[in-house]
Amino acid sequence: MDAPDFKPLFIEWIEEAAIDATKKGTKAALLYNRALDRLRHFEGPILNPKTLRLVQYIGDKTVKTLTAKLRKHCEQNKIEIPPEFAEKEEIAPEAANPSQLTKKPRKKKRYVPRHRSGGFAILIALYIGDKRKRGLTKDEIIKRAGPFADKSFTSNPASNEFYSAWNSVKVLISNDLVGFTGRPKMYFLTEEGQDLAAQLKDTVGIHSTPLKEYDVSYDNHVQVSPDQGLMSSPSKSILPEIHQEILGVHDPVARVYNGIKYDVWPHDEYEIILLIDNREIRSQLERDFFLNRLGSLNVKCEVRSLSVGDTLWIAQHKQSKKEVVLNYICERKKLDDLAMSIRDGRFQEQKNRLKKTGMKHYYYLVEESGIDNVIEMMDAIKTALSMTMTVSEFYLRRFKDVDETILFLASLTQVIQERLNGTKLIVLRPRSVNNQVEYSEILDVFRNEFEHRSTDYECVHLFSMFQDVLGKTGMMTVKEMFVLMLMTIRGVSLERAITIQHRFPTPKLLLHYYHVEHSNKSTEEKKKLLVKEFENEVGNKKIGKVCLEHIYEVWGVK
Repeated sequence: MDAPDFKPLFIEWIEEAAIDATKKGTKAALLYNRALDRLRHFEGPILNPKTLRLVQYIGDKTVKTLTAKLRKHCEQNKIEIPPEFAEKEEIAPEAANPSQLTKKPRKKKRYVPRHRSGGFAILIALYIGDKRKRGLTKDEIIKRAGPFADKSFTSNPASNEFYSAWNSVKVLISNDLVGFTGRPKMYFLTEEGQDLAAQLKDTVGIHSTPLKEYDVSYDNHVQVSPDQGLMSSPSKSILPEIHQEILGVHDPVARVYNGIKYDVWPHDEYEIILLIDNREIRSQLERDFFLNRLGSLNVKCEVRSLSVGDTLWIAQHKQSKKEVVLNYICERKKLDDLAMSIRDGRFQEQKNRLKKTGMKHYYYLVEESGIDNVIEMMDAIKTALSMTMTVSEFYLRRFKDVDETILFLASLTQVIQERLNGTKLIVLRPRSVNNQVEYSEILDVFRNEFEHRSTDYECVHLFSMFQDVLGKTGMMTVKEMFVLMLMTIRGVSLERAITIQHRFPTPKLLLHYYHVEHSNKSTEEKKKLLVKEFENEVGNKKIGKVCLEHIYEVWGVK
């Protein structure tokens, strides 16, 4: 009789662990998902712990957990426990000497950061500033942590200070005190980090952050609480000056800050709606598909014309029906569409337009259907997606088809609803916004006043303002236009165009290079000028002599 294969059971249990870790936002989610993928593609049956260890990303701890689950499963279903998964595994010959068996493993010493060190300040900042456990960005942590550290959180290479207090976050992560998720990264305390931060706070005697020597109630009035703060608090002489400054720009009663009016929407007064751009809907049939599919997943969804992005989320006031745009936006691409946008330059322009929305969370969704049609552009596509994650700092997700995309949108909608649970929206009502830069600057000013002092607030623009200001006019930068112009030359791919643009940031500089710096050279010499400029490039960025001569023919000939 053949030994049973436990692979399906192990897949089911790791999948459950991956889902649970994803919901909690722990860093173990990535590990579980990788292990799940490798286990599904593992050839052959899983008959014993030794075979299970051969699966990449599955270590001793996971094997021990899965073995315990298997024993429990066998006991509950009155199945004989396989001898291969018995309580004690066979000892390897090299480990079977008495000295090794009796030697106790060395217990790892618990890491505790020194008082007023960078690690100490980061733990305290997260403990005090992230009450709702949603996570804080690097900038948010630094603003809260500064008063608790002796060393600056900003490096200064000019004075040979290459490391700042922020580098301590790596030690906290390696000791499982702090975790992170998403892009941009949101840092949070683990359970162990939460306990340690609470102990440090109580031991040192911290009652509240020094930045909050006064308590601002944005809905009613301003109260000064000089008795709050550190046991060794800074001089109280600065408090009246700070308080006077706040009253000078912020009138909470009239709800005016920095000369701009705003409203406050409590959480129970608005509902969240997912909007899909009508340009994503190519037919009435497809329109119904999106609406019906998302509706079956209990997602409230509408199709509208959007100035920027393919999908975004709004909050609609239940009584007034006014709408505001939330801080989440997606760009959706099929692989063939992505390849086309790289060819015609829309790829850079679209990402730039998304960035000018001033939102906090950018998602780039790529559907891999039709991959056979873009094989010749796979190198350019890989480069573009890599830049999307690293340079643009977008959250990139790849899907097999539109069904997986819809499931992700439904899941993200639920996450947004959970994150905003209990959050009050600060709805900006400026008289006018002249351009996209001013649109983002107003958001930043309000975020510095409200969100950096409390995680209970989210600053947002009216949806009508979003639609009016963020049009396409004037959105392409000189850099993007230059890259687009270079890509019209035969042989110049996206990677090569970007390489050339890094050396010559604007068209004027390339023209100056040919017609001013080297005006005395012959035609044959000018054709070879760029060869030396790019001779050290490798891989997809390497530019051949013929391609560089084509560039001369376009830009170097008078």
